[in-house]
Amino acid sequence: MRLALAVLGFLTSSALAQAVKWQLPERGGAVYKRTLKAEAKVEPAGAESPDIWRGPDQPGTVLAGELDAGRQRRALAVWDLRELIAQLGLDLGSLRAGKSRLDITTANLFQPVRVDVVYGAPAENGQQTFEATIDLDAKAARVEGIPADRPQLKGRVVGSRTVDRTLGLVTRIEGTADLTLDVPERQDGNRKVPACRKIFRITDAWSEPLLLSAESPEFKTRVVNAIRTSMKFLHDRVKERLEQPFDAGPDPYHDIQPGELALMLLALRHAGLDLSDPVLKRGYEILRKRTIEGTYSLSVAILALEALYTPAGEWAELHSGRIKTPMARVLPPEDLAIMRDWAKSLLDNIDTSVDAAYLRRWFYGPAKDYDNSNTQYALLGLYGAQLCGIEISPQIWTAGANHWLQCSIASGQPDFPDLLFQKDVEKGTRTRTGSNKVQARGWGYRADTPTGSMTAAGISGLTLCNAGLRQQKKGTPKLLGEMDDAVRGGFLWLDREFSVRRNPGPPDSWAHWQHYYLYGLERACELNQVARLGGRDWYFEGAMQLLATQNQDGSWGGWHETAFGLLFLKKSALPAMTGR
Repeated sequence: MRLALAVLGFLTSSALAQAVKWQLPERGGAVYKRTLKAEAKVEPAGAESPDIWRGPDQPGTVLAGELDAGRQRRALAVWDLRELIAQLGLDLGSLRAGKSRLDITTANLFQPVRVDVVYGAPAENGQQTFEATIDLDAKAARVEGIPADRPQLKGRVVGSRTVDRTLGLVTRIEGTADLTLDVPERQDGNRKVPACRKIFRITDAWSEPLLLSAESPEFKTRVVNAIRTSMKFLHDRVKERLEQPFDAGPDPYHDIQPGELALMLLALRHAGLDLSDPVLKRGYEILRKRTIEGTYSLSVAILALEALYTPAGEWAELHSGRIKTPMARVLPPEDLAIMRDWAKSLLDNIDTSVDAAYLRRWFYGPAKDYDNSNTQYALLGLYGAQLCGIEISPQIWTAGANHWLQCSIASGQPDFPDLLFQKDVEKGTRTRTGSNKVQARGWGYRADTPTGSMTAAGISGLTLCNAGLRQQKKGTPKLLGEMDDAVRGGFLWLDREFSVRRNPGPPDSWAHWQHYYLYGLERACELNQVARLGGRDWYFEGAMQLLATQNQDGSWGGWHETAFGLLFLKKSALPAMTGR
């Protein structure tokens, strides 16, 4: 009997020790019911202390595209302390008693730390405990030359989880993290800020996982519902703005920001709101009457007006390859005149510190300055105007391309961008984007550190300049080739840095402009018919992020975040380039 029990014990422990992998579809993920609570207090009370949260709470999701090569853990460094418990509980590579270490990205907020983890022996029902201690990594601080006045983080995490080994799924996580951040006295300009201690308690629970894939009916239903509720939010917002009393005078609607109105109308129109809708009709009537000056507002107003005249079936024709470029829009004379005036004003909002004949870039208005966000939107507006029959000089497209080529930042070793195009997806084949390696390129807000949102802007800007020239049968082979390589280099940067949980780039960009970034990502990929980045389904992962973070009223924060989210889910951008 003892021998039999010993053998049974050996077999049980061997089975428990076998490698377990996440069993998720290649283009799929798991969505959990997550209850996250993060509290903080400062000692002494009222003391001035830093904020170390990196943006809003992350959703309770595990995406197949985020798993490591062994499909055992999320290949994500912890960059927000609210993810500590989840990262420990979701690690299927630690399904035996033992020790491990967790990486935390300090994001320059505190000194480097060591996170030492101890996992308990798993029970036969899949339950397992874990415990972690967090302390200063003095050696790393010394090697990295971290200033001594940077805060020090310490703490302890205790938790448990349940793993279904057969399904390859974590079914439950519960844990508590108690952390302290000791903040030394520091100098802030001409004043000294006294030392303080910030005490955190984080509780996190994951349960009721639901498996979704890009092709599952449940995922598609959720997308449709998210689109419907976000449309209602924006529709109500427009209606509310239009029902406010207007002033008498030459511009009675001056209180309605034209950029705000235009972006909401653009999103509603692309989402399929019928042209007979009274709120939509009234919104367009007022937009036509507005005096518009700013670059963003002019660009989005042009796009909103162009959206009224997009030919039916154009998207399907482009994606099938039956037509090579978008169709011309036919506008009535009144709207064509309005758009021509907007395009003329937009062409004046350039950086006057450079020779616009060679280098053209935009700012909020005419200035001796520029930024790549305004420049991206200006080119979007001008491209929309060209589709509507307004003549845009080839010199503008050439000078715009020169700008994007000049301000790109080389990053990393040359390689092939691992892209999968829409036609390849439909045929079930994979092709590379060319015979030569390209240098990864990123773009920043100006000629500075690249971010995901601005790299998507650089790809879109160059694609539009390329398409604008090719549609006019202009552009030298040298310039067109340089643009093609730069676009591929931009996709290589996005491929390497890809994330839908944050705006890729330096830590200070992670929590900012996420919905703007997602809309930019959608536009860059759709303009070029890119269906996969590095084998990852950018649309599925972005949609999962949006589905898990949408508010009950259909919004993702304010009106502009909601418009960007809706435009992403609708895949609103039309392909501009159908070739390679």
